[in-house]
Amino acid sequence: MVRRRRSVSSLSKTAGHALKNESLDKLMKGNTAEELRRSQNTNNNQEKFPKKFLWIFVGLFIIIVIASALALAGLYYKYVMNKREILTRASYLKHLVSQVNQGKDVRWKAKFNKFGEKVTNYNYKTVRNSTAVKEYLEYLEKFFKSDRMKQHLQMLEDFSESQLPKEFDARIKWPNCPTISTIVNQGNCGSCFSASSVSVISDRACIGSNGTYQSLLSMEDVLSCCKVCGSCYGGDPLKVMVYWVLEGIVTGGRDGCRPYGMDISCGVPCSPSTYVEGEYRRSCIRSCQNIYYQNEYEEDKHFGSIAYTLVSRSMTINQNGDERAIVPSVVEYFNKSSSSSLTSEEVRTIIKKELYLAGPTTMAFPVTEEFLHYSGGIFHPYPEENFSKRIIYWHVVKLIGWGIDPSGKHYWLAVNSFGNYWGDNGVFKIDTTLIEHFGLEYEAGLL
Repeated sequence: MVRRRRSVSSLSKTAGHALKNESLDKLMKGNTAEELRRSQNTNNNQEKFPKKFLWIFVGLFIIIVIASALALAGLYYKYVMNKREILTRASYLKHLVSQVNQGKDVRWKAKFNKFGEKVTNYNYKTVRNSTAVKEYLEYLEKFFKSDRMKQHLQMLEDFSESQLPKEFDARIKWPNCPTISTIVNQGNCGSCFSASSVSVISDRACIGSNGTYQSLLSMEDVLSCCKVCGSCYGGDPLKVMVYWVLEGIVTGGRDGCRPYGMDISCGVPCSPSTYVEGEYRRSCIRSCQNIYYQNEYEEDKHFGSIAYTLVSRSMTINQNGDERAIVPSVVEYFNKSSSSSLTSEEVRTIIKKELYLAGPTTMAFPVTEEFLHYSGGIFHPYPEENFSKRIIYWHVVKLIGWGIDPSGKHYWLAVNSFGNYWGDNGVFKIDTTLIEHFGLEYEAGLL
């Protein structure tokens, strides 16, 4: 009986071990299955991970391709439109040139200039310092009351009109003053006011010294350091004359104290669209360039004694342009002493006397689209109908003489600031009757 119990017990133990082993096997198999499942999930996740980023990459690539295609399409469209605009503008300007050359009673010739302009509103604004402008106006009134101005007015009054020649060229009368013949190029800056006024000042400095002072003064010095005079978006030559008296101007030209630094490679003339770049580089440097060793900056300055305007005009004071003041003028002076207002011919005679006795003056006039294509003759706007709609901008040049053509038409002889290759070697003739339409401005100064 005892043996049987042991046998049962032994069997029970054996069965227990078998069950235990079977449970372990199941557990191990379960763990293995779980591990396999986890491993499969991990593998699946690892496979999904690069696929996810692959699709993201593909999506980004597609977006970049589409964006690039749109950008290129935009650039191409802009290129096509610009080319079309250039061709349209060229066609329009060539037609304008043809009208001039085929027109009746047109006393000048035009030649197509690829740098010609159509009327465009660039919306450039000149900053005005009303306090500084008022100060300059006070000086102009003071100058006009000075003994120096009284002497000058008396000289003009005493000089007989009969002594004036029918034709006059300042380059011939004052051959020892080479600046009168100098043609400057304003480049990518609307600095005609500085170019012409500084050229006039240089001429008068030479004439006043009997040819001993022959330096070309610096339009760069005026453009960059005279804050009230103007900027690359335009300015006032009369203020430059006042600046010459108050602050002085250093020598310019290529080898002088302050050479002109604007880019002249952008056209003949450069388009007003390039003036932004010129304005950006404009800065006042009160020192001479390294190669100039004649004087230090302050010692190099040349000064005038008075500044004045010939023909009655006003000066804008504030930024809005609604506050203006009348500037005392030579014509106004003679008007007061006359029994009646001066005629256009009498005003023209006063300007001629000024040119003949004292030297060149500045002249401001409206430039129409066809003027940029001038090649010779006596310029006047053509066609005359609605020509005011073709005015591109107001421009300042240097007046050096006058004449009469065979038909009896009067003209002014003027020097432009577009370089030697524009017009008639940088010089042009313009109908004097424009003064009747616009009241052109003529500014000057004396030593």
